[in-house]
Amino acid sequence: MKNNIEITTNETLGETIHKKVLSNGLEVYICVRPGFTKKIGMFGTKYGSINNDFIDISNGKRVTMPDGIAHFLEHKLFEKEGENSLDLFSKEGISSNAYTSFDHTVYFFETIDKFKKGLEMLIELVKTPYFTVENVKKEQGIIGQEISMYEDDPNFNVYFNALRAMYINHPIRIDIAGTIESISKIDKDILYTCYNTFYNSNNMFIVIVGDVDVSDTISIIEDKLKLYEQNIKSEKVMKFGVVEPTNILQKKIEKDMGLFMPQLSIGYKLLPTKKNEIIKREVISDLISEMYFSKSSKFYETEYNKGAVSDDIDFVYEGTTDFSHIIISTMSSKLDIIQADIFKFIEELKSNEIDIKLFENTKRRKIGENIVESENSNNSYRRIIDSILNESKLYYDLEILSNITVEDIKDFLNTLEYSKAVISIVK
Repeated sequence: MKNNIEITTNETLGETIHKKVLSNGLEVYICVRPGFTKKIGMFGTKYGSINNDFIDISNGKRVTMPDGIAHFLEHKLFEKEGENSLDLFSKEGISSNAYTSFDHTVYFFETIDKFKKGLEMLIELVKTPYFTVENVKKEQGIIGQEISMYEDDPNFNVYFNALRAMYINHPIRIDIAGTIESISKIDKDILYTCYNTFYNSNNMFIVIVGDVDVSDTISIIEDKLKLYEQNIKSEKVMKFGVVEPTNILQKKIEKDMGLFMPQLSIGYKLLPTKKNEIIKREVISDLISEMYFSKSSKFYETEYNKGAVSDDIDFVYEGTTDFSHIIISTMSSKLDIIQADIFKFIEELKSNEIDIKLFENTKRRKIGENIVESENSNNSYRRIIDSILNESKLYYDLEILSNITVEDIKDFLNTLEYSKAVISIVK
C-alpha cells in the first residue's frame, strides 16, 4: 500500500494494477502496461437491466421502474444540450461508446495520444445528465426501432427465448432494451431518479488500461470530479431482487423465421451462487467448453461426421448472485439429432470418469492462452470489471484455473439437470 494505493502485480502476465478508493467511494483501477500505445478509459456503474426495484437515494422510498430504463439512460447520457458527445469525441479523434448488460453499464474511450483529453471528456459525459421532455420522447422512437430490429434477429430470438423458457419471474427474461410498451412509460423525472441513485460515485468505478502515469491519472480524475459533485449524495445503493422458483417455465420454445440454417440454444437453469463461486463457474465452464464441445473435441467430430453441426458449439456460463445458467448454442439442419445427442452426451459426462490427460492438457492450454492474450488490453479490463462486480481479488480467475481439479469439473457437470433444461429453436 502506497499513498492509499493498493498495488497488485502479476508477473506471469506482466501487469501491475493500482487501485485507489477515492473519498467519495469511487473505485479507480489503473492497469499499467508499459510500451502499449493504446490507452483505454472506462467509467462504469453497477446498474443494469435487472435492477428495476430499489430505494430512491433522494427520499429513501422503494420504487419500481419500467423495463429497459438502464439502457435508455445509457443512450441519453450521450445527448447534451445542442450536441452529441459521440460527435465531440470523434472531432478529437477519440473513439468512444458504451454498453449496458444485465448488471452493469460502462462508458469508454480508446486513444493513442489524447488520453488526458479523453479521460476528462469521459467524466464530463457521465457526470452531466441532460434530460428533457422532448429528447426523452425522441429517444423512445429511436430505441423502439432498435427493439423492433432485434425482434428480427435470429441470434437474439434463440437466446432470449431460452431465457424466457428458463425463468418465470426474473427480469433477465426481458430484453435489456425493454419493450416498446415499457419504454413508453419512461420520462425525464424517473431518468433523474435512476441516475441520481445508481450514478452516485459510491456505486461506480473507473478502469484505465495503458502506459499511463498513475499519480497524474488519479489527479485528473479527482480534479475533474470536483467540478460536478458538490451537494451530490454518494452512498450505497439498496437493490431488491425477485423470488425465482427453481423450476423452469416451459421445456421448449420454437419460432419460425424462415432461416436457411436453423439455430438451437439449450439452457440449463442452475441455482444462483455466491460471488466468488461465479468466477469459479466461469472458469470451469470454459474448460468444459474446450474439452468437450470445441472443434477439436471428439463430440464435435462425431456430430460433424453425422452432418449434425455446421458451425461452433458454444458452451457458456452466465450468472450473478440471483440468476445462473448454462447456454449451449449451435446451428444445424438436423436439430432433432444434435439436441438429442447433446442431452445424451451431458448425461454420459456425468456418469463417466473425467479423462485426466485431456483435463490436464486443456488446463495447461488455457493457462498458456491467458499469457498470450495478455497482449490484448481488452482482457485486462474485462478481468478487472469481473473482479469489481463479483467483489473478488484481482487475478482470482487465474488462481482458480491453476487450482481447479477434475472433481470440480465433475461437481459442476452434476448440477446440469435435464429437468431444469430448456430448448429454444429458431427455424
